[in-house]
Amino acid sequence: MNNTQPSVRGSARVNLAFTQAGEDAARRLQSRFDLPSLVEVGRIGVAFALRENLPIERPETFGTTSGANYNVGSVDPQSELKNLLTAIRPDAQDDAYRVIETLMTVGTIAIDREVSLGRIVSLRDLVDPGRI
Repeated sequence: MNNTQPSVRGSARVNLAFTQAGEDAARRLQSRFDLPSLVEVGRIGVAFALRENLPIERPETFGTTSGANYNVGSVDPQSELKNLLTAIRPDAQDDAYRVIETLMTVGTIAIDREVSLGRIVSLRDLVDPGRI
């Protein structure tokens, strides 16, 4: 591994951010489910994206990460998300925290969409995949 292309097991990232659309979705979910912070919403978004096997590659329409911005240590203080990503998607070729940043937005937007369609009405719906 060279220093310019860290593997999924390593990362050069210091910060993670939502896109503006991701932040907007996160704020709606935070309010709807009375979650303590957007960081918590982002973590849930990552877990949802991984469970639903959403693509880990950043789509061309992704946009810029100009929304709420957090230190990696605030989002993943014990490297649990990074370890989960490595275990579930060992095929990931991009920087682990770039993938997590992508899934944070993609997963949060996906949850928000499911809420707006009435498929998710409580946090319980997120932990029981058969309910969606």
